[in-house]
Order: sequence, then C-alpha cells, then structure tokens
Amino acid sequence: MKKHFKGFVAKVELLKSQRATEDINGLMPVILLGIGGEMPSRNVISGTVAESMNLEPGAVYLFNAKEQDSDPVYGRRFRFMTLSQELGPVETLQACQFVGDLKIVDVESPMVPEEDFDEVLTEK
Repeated sequence: MKKHFKGFVAKVELLKSQRATEDINGLMPVILLGIGGEMPSRNVISGTVAESMNLEPGAVYLFNAKEQDSDPVYGRRFRFMTLSQELGPVETLQACQFVGDLKIVDVESPMVPEEDFDEVLTEK
C-alpha cells in the first residue's frame, strides 16, 4: 500500500457531516476534495491543524501526504503538507496537468507488504 503521496491538487472545504465535531480548540475539521494527482482516501484534517497550515476553506492547494504511525483508535494516519500557496484557476490547471488525473487510493483496505505487491498483481 502506498505510504507517500508526492503531489496532488485539492480544494479545502469545511467538513459538513453530522459526525463532524469541533476539536479541542473549537475548530471544525476540513476535508480535502481532490482535483488531480494521487491522494489517500483519508482526507480529513482537524480544524486546528488546518489553521496552523494556514488553509482557507474554498481555496485550492498543491499537497503531499506521508503516512504516520497507525493509531489503535483511528487507524492509518497521514500528515499533509502544502507544497504551494493558494492556487489561482490557471495555476490549478497547470498543477493538474503536472500531477495527472485524480486517483484516490483506498487506504482502508488491508495493507500489502511492498515485497508481496508484485505477487498480488500477477495473481489477478
């Protein structure tokens, strides 16, 4: 399973879900809505982390993500990092051409060790 996502373009929006709750600092979580590139299916960031990253709801950014240690309660976790400031429309199109079409990698499915990955592909 992929552990590092080198570049993807995503729009930041407030998470509008009945299950979404404020964090300890009273901030609502945000969700990254993929536009281009390859990104993990776990794409929600706490409001406090989003604020510390200077993410603005409605804005588009170039991100990367790296897997962190798994949490017994929440499962697989990713650290997101912005690779750009807010992108304008033309910059968004250019970034999408660079990173390619959107592909969301399901990180909820069981992990396959990298050394076994070729065997899994040939079995199918």
